[in-house]
Amino acid sequence: MADHKEIAATDAVCTALFELFDAFPRLKDQVIDPMRAAALRPAAGEDATNAPPPPTGEGPRGVLLLRGPLKQLQVLAMVTKNSKASTTAERFKPLAARSKWVPEDALKAELESAQGLEGLPERQRKCNEANQFVVVVVVELSTGELTCQHSTATGSSKVEDRGPWEYVLEHGRKRTGELPSFGYNGSIKPHRVSADRPLPDHIPRPDYYTTGQAEAERRSDARETPPVLSEKAIQKMRAACKLGREILDAAHRIIRPGVTTDEIDRVVHEYTVDHGAYPAPLHYFDFPKSVCTSVNEVVCHGIPDMRELEEGDIVNVDVSAILDGYHSDLNETFVVGSVSSAKKALVKATHDSLMACIKECKPGVFYRDMGGIITKFVNAQGFQVDKTYCGHGIGAFFHCAPNIPHYAGNKAKFVMKPGHCFTIEPMINMGSWKDTHWPDGWTAVTKDGLPSAQFEHTLLVNESGVEILTARLPTSPPLWWEIDEGAAASTMEYFKAWNAHDKEAIKALHAEESTLKDWDASHGPTNEIVATGIAGIWAAVPKIQIDIVSIFECGAEQSCVAQIKVVVDEYTSLNVCDVFTFDGAGKVVSIVAYKA
Repeated sequence: MADHKEIAATDAVCTALFELFDAFPRLKDQVIDPMRAAALRPAAGEDATNAPPPPTGEGPRGVLLLRGPLKQLQVLAMVTKNSKASTTAERFKPLAARSKWVPEDALKAELESAQGLEGLPERQRKCNEANQFVVVVVVELSTGELTCQHSTATGSSKVEDRGPWEYVLEHGRKRTGELPSFGYNGSIKPHRVSADRPLPDHIPRPDYYTTGQAEAERRSDARETPPVLSEKAIQKMRAACKLGREILDAAHRIIRPGVTTDEIDRVVHEYTVDHGAYPAPLHYFDFPKSVCTSVNEVVCHGIPDMRELEEGDIVNVDVSAILDGYHSDLNETFVVGSVSSAKKALVKATHDSLMACIKECKPGVFYRDMGGIITKFVNAQGFQVDKTYCGHGIGAFFHCAPNIPHYAGNKAKFVMKPGHCFTIEPMINMGSWKDTHWPDGWTAVTKDGLPSAQFEHTLLVNESGVEILTARLPTSPPLWWEIDEGAAASTMEYFKAWNAHDKEAIKALHAEESTLKDWDASHGPTNEIVATGIAGIWAAVPKIQIDIVSIFECGAEQSCVAQIKVVVDEYTSLNVCDVFTFDGAGKVVSIVAYKA
């Protein structure tokens, strides 16, 4: 029987090998898939006349088997980890030479005398071989016994061939090969993060590039008093912000299902440095990437990783660039493919709250008043303002005075003056305003796991109002409500059906709508026709012009009436009469809305 030291060493080498297999996602398409395909080819001496060529990346279900003495496996793990090879295939050559693809029907004979096979059939059953593979490491112990351990590795041909890809800890100061333990209660979890992207030598670096600490910003008087920009500084801010807008638009153009957030980071990083600028988030207090990508329940500061965007996601892309010593800062939330009406309503409300706030900005306005405008706007639609993060001054420094909270009743200092430059960037949650952080120290997520959206502009106070330095350009890709003609058509079909009291048409239209789990989770169970028609469809086409709309047989609880009124008032040009008909069970039978 093996001694305790040998058992401990076996555990350690298996863990190291599994982390290596998972840390290089291109291993699957460069090494594993060809192994699987080779398993289809006839063995030497067999008749290959009628054998079809193996499909690329396909082959029999099975496992990757790596077998050898303990010391040999330890050396292989060390050599692979420390390799300077430029490709994953080159790096894993020594390990691949000791490995083979074993089809399921041959596993029993291959591992007949090995210990540690418990759970392997279940692991194989759960393995999604489109992007995963099962690894079995068999260690030949000094006693002659065979012991094995198994794991599932994830691969992707959609990411760059760089590595290792690891999970982030401690604000970016530490990496680990294991998924950090945390109560992930939303739709996503952290994925592995790629190594640093190269930065050309000619790009000026801020002080924090090497230290992770923005010392010049921290020591500046601008931290305490909002700077008034000179005309020269204003021109530089305009140039930086125009570039920031172009960078964000470049990222927007690639948003679709199947694109990784790491790919968004690549586009942002390369566009930024190609135009002579520095991606401001990179190494800012150790942030590991060049852009923030916040998906679904992520409020802000999401770290780009190898997760692919999925149909129904929303993703915020937050861009900041330093050009000629001055900073831009802006972000937008995009829909990915077909998105629920509830998420669309959240995104639109967030955008509109920012624009409503900007309309009130001018000399003499208190910064603290911005939070009240935003809060009133989004609360009326059933959403909440995240209270942890705020807008900020910007210019020669990434963050400076003033701080601009987005919630009502805040105690922010200072009054707007010509020459002040700042951001407003409300983060609006579908459910509770409360947030928490993933173990990486950066990723802020809603505590209840419901979606959050954000929009941001950099603004310059002038004599009569503000200039939106990061304003959308004629070439900017449209946001969802600017192109969703189908939603407009669907809205009018709903109104026609309601006016005609055509119950079957309503049911048919409702059946075409996506589910509203997000809305129900946030606002409590409501009749789906009411939720879809009011919160979703009407949200798609603001300021509907129609004389009378009857919403009949709602089935909503009486307690929902005030909520329904608020949604109608905010999303449309309609006001709701205080004329509600209830049945004996206290359900709303009908609501009448009329044109304001």
